[in-house]
Amino acid sequence: MRKPAAPILLLACLLAAVSCKPETPATQVATPPPSAADVGVLVRVGSVSVTEADLALLLEEKYNGRTDAESRQSALDELTDRARLTQAAYDAGIADDAIARAEIARILSTRLREKELGLRLAQIASAEIPEARLREIYESQKDQFQSPEKRQIAVLWLDPGANPERVSKYQERLEQARTWLASNTDVLNHPEQGFSTLSVDFSEHAPTRYKNGVLGWLEPSGGIDAWSKAVAEIAFSLEKPGDTSAVTTRPEGIFLVRCMAVTPAFQRPFEAVSGDLAKADRALHQEAAEQDFADQLRQKYPVAQASQADSASR
Repeated sequence: MRKPAAPILLLACLLAAVSCKPETPATQVATPPPSAADVGVLVRVGSVSVTEADLALLLEEKYNGRTDAESRQSALDELTDRARLTQAAYDAGIADDAIARAEIARILSTRLREKELGLRLAQIASAEIPEARLREIYESQKDQFQSPEKRQIAVLWLDPGANPERVSKYQERLEQARTWLASNTDVLNHPEQGFSTLSVDFSEHAPTRYKNGVLGWLEPSGGIDAWSKAVAEIAFSLEKPGDTSAVTTRPEGIFLVRCMAVTPAFQRPFEAVSGDLAKADRALHQEAAEQDFADQLRQKYPVAQASQADSASR
């Protein structure tokens, strides 16, 4: 049988034998009772033992659970080789190597969490949450499931800067655009056209100038910048699709805004969000279980400063 590379086997052996203790010297009269790990011992190599449980695990993981004599012997031979490497690693002081200690600590802590916390987390994950509880959460968080009204907007914008003469001139230009729109029924009666060809000659807003002035959908809060917030404020002062604002001068520039379409505000129903509510509630309970587990460990295993630990060991 082909064996894994030696470094990998060494680490595997250390992990498998981390709980093993050196044998009792022959001169010692008292013999301690066997530990749980020694129950069903099949092979000993120095201070390292191979148990029936070790064999069963390897058969399950590598031999598809076969228990025939040939499979058992092959697996036992592999475990014996591993025990030899483990004992050799102990003799070489590898157990005190920082890398080995880190790997052993990682696997032991992971295994502890699996055995003592994993079941609790699994129970929380699979638990059915009563509908009454979910509805209570829904009512307490109802604002989170409210979608605000949205409006599709078209805009004409000119930037006069701080020049008063240009402000007056640009206001007049946008008034001309507004008058043209009011008299052009083909565009006036079709809000979906935005400002039509007006945007090319009456707007300096590069992203919308060649797109009929169509900016897109905005919520009442606008975007993250002052310009889009100004547009949203003007747009949501209009009554209905097709309405056009007055020419409006603000620090961000001079605006003419048209409402093209409206999507009303709506409340997402309980049925649409109950799954998300259950998932979030389980996550909260799992987080609490994790915290409780950590708190118990902190209480049971207080930390001593290095100087205190050194003093206690002397």
